[in-house]
Amino acid sequence: MRKELIIPVIIVAAFVAFKSLFIIVDVTEHAVITQLGKPVKSHSTPGLYFKMPFVQKAIFMSKKLIEYDASSSEILTKDKKALVIDNYCRWRITDPLKFYLTVRDYRSAFHRLDDIIYSEMRNELGKHDLIDVIKTNRGVIMENVTKLSREKALEYGIDI
Repeated sequence: MRKELIIPVIIVAAFVAFKSLFIIVDVTEHAVITQLGKPVKSHSTPGLYFKMPFVQKAIFMSKKLIEYDASSSEILTKDKKALVIDNYCRWRITDPLKFYLTVRDYRSAFHRLDDIIYSEMRNELGKHDLIDVIKTNRGVIMENVTKLSREKALEYGIDI
């Protein structure tokens, strides 16, 4: 009778061991461990990690640069002239736990970045006349927008 139980016990033990290990295979990935849906920790270096089977889940996120390209929008300058602006940025996840807690996924991150960048662009262009934007201050304006957007995006675990 005991010999008949050995094979099922080995199979169950192997299944539980398999479910409790996960590997970050690529150096271009982060992993967030959730326990019953709530994030508990994150891993950013490649290696073999353990998790509790059936209770914890590993969610993988990319460390690579992600390109965000917004649709064109109209913005008014200080002298009430309309500019059609097409903005873009490249970003990456720097704090996977904070990213997961605040935006959860890439689609939400794109919406959040759209709000941040468009808001900063509108504020900065509203301080300058059209001729200044086009002719002289364009580089300074873009640096200011990038700096302010980067500071706000860091609150979400994102680096622009």
